[in-house]
Amino acid sequence: MTDDEPSTAARMRAVAAELGLQPEDTRSHTGDFAGGQIRFAGQAGEREPSDYLLRWTPGEGWELAADAGSPALQVVAGLPETRSPEAVADFVLTALSERGERPVRRSDEDAPEPALRSTSRSPRRSP
Repeated sequence: MTDDEPSTAARMRAVAAELGLQPEDTRSHTGDFAGGQIRFAGQAGEREPSDYLLRWTPGEGWELAADAGSPALQVVAGLPETRSPEAVADFVLTALSERGERPVRRSDEDAPEPALRSTSRSPRRSP
């Protein structure tokens, strides 16, 4: 599969569907930043949802990042390489479960996207 817009968009929609999210929760890019992302929230009980970004970059793999309360997001888990939508969904569900959360749709889809910070206090892991 090539890393062009249609295949990237299809990949992102397939992962979103596995997570119970909608196609409009996804974005895909070509050019200088080829890849895609899915924005969603993590819900834990009665607490306010936390914002998350799942980003895929060709040749690098997947990064799950959480809103750190600053202009940047904090990477909390990583999954190298291109994986099946099911494997990516399992990776996200496991990472959220470890944080006591489950994925839900964001209520503010028009909010600006914070920058992704590549440093993290949590170690990058792969299953």
